[in-house]
Amino acid sequence: MKISRLLATALALTVGAIGLPALASMMAPPSISIVAPAAGATVRGSSIPLRVAIHNYRLECTNIGKTNVPMGEGHYHVMVDGMDMAHLVGPFCSKSIQIPGRGLAAGRHTITVVLATDAHAMASMPTSVSFNYQPVGTKPLPAPVRNGKPTVTVLSPRNGASVGKHFTLALNVQNFHLACSLEGKRDIAGWGHVHVMVQQDGETSASPATPLLAMMKTPMGMKAAGMAMPGMVGMPCSTHIPIDLSSWRSGPATILVLLANDDHMPTMDAAPAVLHVNIR
Repeated sequence: MKISRLLATALALTVGAIGLPALASMMAPPSISIVAPAAGATVRGSSIPLRVAIHNYRLECTNIGKTNVPMGEGHYHVMVDGMDMAHLVGPFCSKSIQIPGRGLAAGRHTITVVLATDAHAMASMPTSVSFNYQPVGTKPLPAPVRNGKPTVTVLSPRNGASVGKHFTLALNVQNFHLACSLEGKRDIAGWGHVHVMVQQDGETSASPATPLLAMMKTPMGMKAAGMAMPGMVGMPCSTHIPIDLSSWRSGPATILVLLANDDHMPTMDAAPAVLHVNIR
């Protein structure tokens, strides 16, 4: 009885000190909602403006890819006409973005968004909105290209180099076309983007935090979109990629560069480029 009274007194003091609204906010789970486009809205541009609202979660990309990070921060993933990795666009750390409309036919489409940890595990329940797309002047999907075996190599920094925490990764990509406007669209031979992974002891060696909501029942197909991807720092479409490791530790790190199809699957027969660096 005495312990129960002490707990009750402590709870009352906590509520009094913090306040009920603030306490409710602390206990509320992270969530994301779509502000625009509105449900049923007609979008006519070559891209789809997306605006989201974030609740009880801090958007940031400084720690993206890391597992040794605080809970309650990260980015969000966007999926168009699906709820799996094959339809993924992103990741994003801005509340207002433009989704390329290239290759989307006129008619009804659905956007789904979900919060994600720095290691890309689901951190909220997904939310979706359907809209009417009536594009003006959008580009069709390109034709397949089969010029030879796709390859990617790192031009700089050199293997074993000492680098600062900000540097540019220069690549040589052969027999493969890079186009971010095709991310999450149907796979087209010879087209895609790059996955950049950083592995470092103490930053990506811990088991990724999996928020409680990630283990809750989710709509069919969300399992793949909610899988953690430790070390993934970006999915760019350029051969000159700015790398920001300002929040990473000094010391050895390994960078992997992989060619990826539009549906984010590794490009067939394309070996990853492996780069060992020492971060100053």
